[in-house]
This record gives sequence, structure tokens and C-alpha cells, in this order.
Amino acid sequence: MSGAVNRITRTLLWITCLFLTYIPVQAQQAKQFVEEGLAAFDRGDTNTARDAFEKALSVKKDEVTAHTYLGIIADRAGDLKEAERHFAAAVKADPTSASARNNYGAILMRTGRQNLAAIEFEKSIKLDPDQANALVNLAQIRFAGGAPGDLRSSAELFKRALALKPDVEVARALTVISLRLKDYSAASTYYQNYKAVSAPTETPALAPAARAELGTALFEAGLLKEAEAELSAAINLNPTDAESVVRLARVYLARKEIPAAGRTLEASVARGNDPAPVYALLADVYEQSGHPENAIPAMRLAIQRDPQSEKYRFAYAVLLTNSNAPGAAIIRLEESLQSFPSSSRLWFALGFANFKLDKNEEAERALRKAIDLDPNFSPAFAYLGLIRARTGAYGEAIPLYEKAIRADPKLAVIHHLIADAMLKQNGDPRTIETHLRQSVELDPTFTPSRLSLGKLFMRSQRWADAVSELEQVVKLDPSVPETYYQLGLAYGRLKRAEDAQSAMATFKRLSDVEKKHEDEELREVVKRLSNVRF
Repeated sequence: MSGAVNRITRTLLWITCLFLTYIPVQAQQAKQFVEEGLAAFDRGDTNTARDAFEKALSVKKDEVTAHTYLGIIADRAGDLKEAERHFAAAVKADPTSASARNNYGAILMRTGRQNLAAIEFEKSIKLDPDQANALVNLAQIRFAGGAPGDLRSSAELFKRALALKPDVEVARALTVISLRLKDYSAASTYYQNYKAVSAPTETPALAPAARAELGTALFEAGLLKEAEAELSAAINLNPTDAESVVRLARVYLARKEIPAAGRTLEASVARGNDPAPVYALLADVYEQSGHPENAIPAMRLAIQRDPQSEKYRFAYAVLLTNSNAPGAAIIRLEESLQSFPSSSRLWFALGFANFKLDKNEEAERALRKAIDLDPNFSPAFAYLGLIRARTGAYGEAIPLYEKAIRADPKLAVIHHLIADAMLKQNGDPRTIETHLRQSVELDPTFTPSRLSLGKLFMRSQRWADAVSELEQVVKLDPSVPETYYQLGLAYGRLKRAEDAQSAMATFKRLSDVEKKHEDEELREVVKRLSNVRF
């Protein structure tokens, strides 16, 4: 019996020794197959690489490198399910591998399981905090959340990644996040980082669409210098991008650089990139630069390229009316109304054109038609009030202006019209001041309201307040004669004799164009009302 036991014991010992000898052999074989696979992978021989890695797994099923590269190969082939299987196996084989968890998280993110992916990225970063890829991946998930807290968390992760490795996409992401959070100072700073990183290299972030998108966001945030740089780059990369051309021209208009806006649009036309929006904005630029003779044909070309645009037909009619051709506007509008009989804007434009021709009855009919179609059409009520004011019926004009305000409380020009009508009726000064202050608050550049406010202060002998307001008018528009006349009187009351003499001298020099100024003031009122519906 003891002999049998001894034989069994010897056999077990032999098997154990054989197994222990076999383990290093397995590991060596797996390592050799992995090395063959890596060499094939590096030279682009995917099939050979796959075979070698699979052989490695056949002798060592938990070989992390083999699972990792088979996952990469499957991912590149579009087999996400197979890629996920291998990346998950790599994590199971070595749960302390930061890179394995990052790979697994990436494939989970690709397959739409953001929460599970975030868990893997968090574990990966905990194992190795200095992984730019894992930080960026987790930042992208946080960014997709969209809430302010998510965006701030995303920004912190992107900052850590950027500190580890300068990257144009990361710098761009930080700019975008700052814009989303309305932290425009930070957006400007991060944009400079983005610009510095993107300058020396060509990356996906420099694709025209990405640059155009960022340029648009910068423009909407009021970062005009940055928007100009980004939109210019987008156009250089893709000269056929008409949307970026239009946005860049709008950037220049916002900066009051009208010639630059014109050059941008004209260059696009010269390249043959001339869709309707380019011509429409070019017409606006020509009008602003005092060249209606160029604006009118440009607007006509916009309509030719998009004849179904009610917006362009409306703009064309307003342009004709503002260019002292209201009769031509009426002809065009009557044609357009055959195609757009229910357009409140076109009926309004018809009322506006008749108003300019002093055809009050025709104007009122068209304006009331616009209101029938759109009961909240604020400018139509305002023009009905102007018709009443034209005949001196200020008491009838004010209720119509008030209806316009109720329809759109943010229209600065209507507050001005109410105050002007009340001034001519010697109305309550406090109410008049309230309307004028609201007008100035809503639109600080609207000089007629500031001038009226200065005159109101003169009536109540508030000389210092009058000077303060009238000096603002001079800064905004130094060509208004009445401003200098009122300033001369106010300076005199304040015993500022030298300033008073200078102001009166300027008034005398400009007084010969006073009638022109009155026409321009009415034109400014008209322009702001007619553009409300754009």
C-alpha cells in the first residue's frame, strides 16, 4: 500500500514540476507572438499583426498587450463590439493599468454609454493623474452635460490636460467653454492660447468649419477682434464659405469699419461666391456708406438669387423709400404682395412708402392691414402715430405710440416719439424725462433722445445736467447744429463764457445745414422703425 502511495506522490510531483516549467514557456511564447504582432502593426501589416496577437492569446489568454492591440485593430475596422470585448479583457487582466482603463472608457464613450465611460476615465486618472488623453476624454463627457457645473468641471480637466501637453483642440475647447459660461475675459485669454498653439501646425481644429463656428461664437459674444481673426482664417481655408464672409463683414460693421466690410463682400463677389446673403449685406453696406446708387442694384441681385425671400423684398422696398424713390418702392411692393399677400412686413413697407409720399390715407390703409395680419406689429402703430403727429394731432398720436410700446417695450425710438409729442403739448416733465431716459437706456447711440433730454433739462434750468447730456450728443454726432446752440446757452448759464462762444460759433457754421439735419433725424427714426422686423 505504501508503495502505491509513493508512486502517486512521485507522479504528482512530476506533474507539478512539468507545470511549473510550462508556465515560463507559455509566457515566453506569448511574448514572442506579441513582439511579432507589434512589428507587423508598426509596418502596417494588420492581418499579420492580428494573427500574431491571437496566437499570443491562445497560449496566454490574459495577455494585456495582445488584447489592447486587437481592440485597436477592431476599432479601426469599425467592429466596436469586438473592440469593447478586448479592451474589457485588458482591464480584467490588469485592473491597475491606467491606459487599459482609458481605452475601455473610450470605447464605452464611442458606444454611447457615457456614465460607464466616465467611471473608467475617473479610475484611469486616479491611477495616473498625468494622462492628457484620459483628462480630455472625461472633459468631453462633462462638457456634453451642458449645465454650468458640468462646463466648469470640464474646464478644470481641460486645463490640466493643456498643462501637460499643448493641444489646439484643448485650447479651443477652453475658449468655447468660457464663451458658454459668458466669461468673455477668460474666452479672450484662452483664444490667444489657442491661436498660439494652432499657428505652427495643421490640425483638425484648423478645419474651416471649426474655425467658422468659433468665429461666429466670438462675434456673438462681442469679441470682435478675435472673431475677425477666426473668420478670416476660415475664409482663407475655404473661400467659398459665404456664411463666414457675411459674418466677417458684420464684424466690421459692428466695429464701424464700413470700407472693410465692403471690401470683404466685394472680394467674395469677385471670386464668384455671390449668393443672395452676400448681395443683401453688400446693399446695406453701400447704403450706410452713402451710395444708394450701388445699394439698389445689389439688393436687386439678392432678390434675383432668392426670389422667394420676403425678407429681401421688404429690404428692397425700404431701401428704395429711404433713397427717395418711394414711388418705385410702391410698384415693387404691389408686385411682391401678389406673391405674399399675407406678409405684414410688405404691407408695412407699403404704408411706409405712402407715408414718405404724404399719402396719409393710403399709408393708413396699408398700416392697418399690417396690424390686422400681425396685431403686435409695433412699427405699424408707430407710423399711424406719426401720421397723426404730422397733422399736429399729438393727442391722437400718443395712444398709438403707447400701443406700439405695449407690443414691443424695447423700442427706444417709440419712447422718443412719445416724449416728443408730449413736449409739443407741454406735457408732464417727469413723464417726458422717464420716456427719454428709457430711450437712452435702450439705445445709448440714439442722439435725438439725448438731444431732447438736454432740451428738457434746459427748460427746468438744470444746466449742468443739460451740458452733460448735450456733450454726449456732440461725441456721438458732432454735426447737429441745435446741440451747439443749446450747449452755448447752457455754458452761458454756467458762466463758461469761452465755451459758450465756441459752441455758438460752431452753431452758426452748421446752421445752414439745419434743414438737412431735420431730414436726417426723421430718416433715423424711420430707419430704426423699418428695421425692427429684420
